[in-house]
Amino acid sequence: MRNPKSPNEVDVTVGHNVRRIRNMIGMSQETLGAKLGLTFQQVQKYEKGTNRISASKLVAISQALDCDIGQFFADVDISTNTATLPKVSAAALKLAGEFDKIASHSQRVAVAKLVESLARSAATRPALTEE
Repeated sequence: MRNPKSPNEVDVTVGHNVRRIRNMIGMSQETLGAKLGLTFQQVQKYEKGTNRISASKLVAISQALDCDIGQFFADVDISTNTATLPKVSAAALKLAGEFDKIASHSQRVAVAKLVESLARSAATRPALTEE
C-alpha cells in the first residue's frame, strides 16, 4: 500500500517534465518562479512532485515555458494512471536544448548523424579500462 504522504507518481512525472522542459530552454527556477509569482523553492517542490500543481498553475507554467500543456504528461499511462520516467542525463538534456538553437536544417541533420554514428561506434567498441 502506498504511503498517503508520499508524492503520487503522476505528480512526480509532471514535475520532472516541467524541470526537463525548463532545463531544455535554459530557464532557471528563479526565472520561472518570478514569471509565476512564486519562489524558486515552490518551483523546486513542484518539480520534485512534493507539491501538486493545480490545473490553473499548469496552464500558467505552460505559458511561461512556451510549451504545450500535454508535454507535462509525457510518460503518463492514462489507462493505469501510472508513470514511466525514462532516465535522461543532464548532458542529454543540455544537448537537446542546444540542438534546437541550430538554425540551419542541414547543420541539425549533420549533428544528428554525427551523434548517431558516435553512439553506434561506442556500442560496438569494447569498453576502455584504466591500467
